[in-house]
Amino acid sequence: MLLFIAATAVLSGCNPAAAPAAGRRPVTALTLSQVTRRGSINFVRGFELGRQIAAERQLPCLVFFTADWCTYCKRMEATTFNDAAVVQSTSQFVCVLVDVDEEPEVCQRLQVSGYPTVELISPSGTSLGRLTGWQSAPGFVHSLRAALHRYAWLEKGAAVR
Repeated sequence: MLLFIAATAVLSGCNPAAAPAAGRRPVTALTLSQVTRRGSINFVRGFELGRQIAAERQLPCLVFFTADWCTYCKRMEATTFNDAAVVQSTSQFVCVLVDVDEEPEVCQRLQVSGYPTVELISPSGTSLGRLTGWQSAPGFVHSLRAALHRYAWLEKGAAVR
């Protein structure tokens, strides 16, 4: 239980685990090895695990495709991912890190070939936007807000109609 609490507390910058509603399955517990920090944002390691958590929490995913050898990825981590407005905006997403060298099949399947790439995906798998290359903090925040508006319109708005 302490490991679960520690792992969910580490997810600042991403939406922390909430207690499941009555009749709902419990939220997947994360171990510390399944979470990594880039800048001031914590990411779930691995595409499938991240998508599973996003579906459980009914939150969109922010998927950061990166590589250890990518200069612009490192620049984005050091600048954009340390901006307070960016960190606040990412709290409305499940942040997922995909390392191209560890998950090349995911990059191939999603046709990601330039790094960094950020794919914003709804819990049901609908693309909410894609950003390729280094992003400034103001531009990144604007893109995250636009994705949240698309998510609200596509998925939540459709349920109201």
